Amino acid sequence: MYKMTTATYTDKISLKNVDDELKNKGVPMENFLINEKKLQIKVKMPESEEQEIRDILNRHGPTNIE
Repeated sequence: MYKMTTATYTDKISLKNVDDELKNKGVPMENFLINEKKLQIKVKMPESEEQEIRDILNRHGPTNIE
């Protein structure tokens, strides 16, 4: 089963760093979407990878994770 998580950041540099780290981990680009205007990234992930992906999202200082 898949879950959707949205993380909000304060700058585009953090978004880029999350993007790079997700790609390096092997997360397919079609499983995440970056909204630069809202400074958000939405990630569709299997429940089995939720903690690892949340660790990546938290590493870059989000203001909110839903």
